[in-house]
Amino acid sequence: MYNPISTYRIQFNKDFGLKELEKQIEYLALLGIGTLYASPLFKATPGSGHGYDVVNPLEFNPEITNPEEFKTVTSKLKKYNIGWLQDIVPNHMAFDIQNTWLMDVLEKGMASLYHKVFDLEDGVPNTENRLMVPFLGVSLDEAIHNKDLLLGWKKGTFWI
Repeated sequence: MYNPISTYRIQFNKDFGLKELEKQIEYLALLGIGTLYASPLFKATPGSGHGYDVVNPLEFNPEITNPEEFKTVTSKLKKYNIGWLQDIVPNHMAFDIQNTWLMDVLEKGMASLYHKVFDLEDGVPNTENRLMVPFLGVSLDEAIHNKDLLLGWKKGTFWI
């Protein structure tokens, strides 16, 4: 089991990506850092300051890195005997139109391939398998009446 003795946390964002980290690796090694504890690298909402608002957990955030940069940086870290501890929070995803998994679930419900990602499970009592999105600030009826929510049809699919 990996034992991170001395760690240094890196907060990635559009202004500090892996290219900037690469310039600091030798300095971090001189400080005695043995492990980097990295904020999420997954594709997040544009301009995210923290990366926890993920829209696609299968892609790198292009504002932070790409596969080639990641390979280059991890190779350099190995050269300096610095490990990598990746922070992920699997239940943090952005409520954003770019989150195709969420949009698919909102459209198809239990018929979506991603329904289990969002804890929509067959036979879970008292949930009616609804996805809770508690951000309206008023009841659903009020939001519809106030036109805070609008239903539309675009490119062959519904949108809210």
